[in-house]
Amino acid sequence: MAGKRILIILGGIYHDFEGFTKAIRPVLEAAGHFVETTYDLDTLLHLKEKGYDLVLSYTSLSKHREGKGDTHPETLSSEQTQALIEWVRQGGSFLPVHSGSVSGAPNPALRELIGAVFVEHPPRFSFTVYPMGKEHPITEGIEAFTVKDEFYIQDYTSSIEIHMVAIDRGIAYPMVWSRKEGKGRVAYIAMGHDEEVWQLVPYQRLLLQAIDWLTE
Repeated sequence: MAGKRILIILGGIYHDFEGFTKAIRPVLEAAGHFVETTYDLDTLLHLKEKGYDLVLSYTSLSKHREGKGDTHPETLSSEQTQALIEWVRQGGSFLPVHSGSVSGAPNPALRELIGAVFVEHPPRFSFTVYPMGKEHPITEGIEAFTVKDEFYIQDYTSSIEIHMVAIDRGIAYPMVWSRKEGKGRVAYIAMGHDEEVWQLVPYQRLLLQAIDWLTE
């Protein structure tokens, strides 16, 4: 597949945004993609005119911590949210990763676009992520693999098609899913807190295959 023009949006708290870019950008570029990164969320207002094929969100937009001097926005603005949704509906591709689902808490429209919103996670531990029995291009050839990561528990909608799950205290939770939005596509990958995950070959393959499916 020909290389795609990818915009990675960044920002928020609790996560290493620059570390993610440093680890993942070379992986995407080695696959032939053209990558740009930004903390300026108003870039979402100009996706079509700038010719992007896919928006990858590695953000953790949430309430400011008292006394910490946080200055990031707590979610996308209404204008940014609607611009992103309309772009996807017209054929764009959206790939929120890990804490990209946090921003949906105060933003129902963004929650619906992603298909879920973050609720909580226990302290980091090692767990295995399992592909579903039903084959899908996002998980093709990817077997179960283990990560040491934040285990995201989320409130998700019925619109998602689940591709990978993980188990915590006897309950299986969705970890990778996709959904359609108009003429466009959305996929989500819950894993990815830090370099221990970003450097895993199955994780990198998962990202690349999600991009391929989203932009085919």
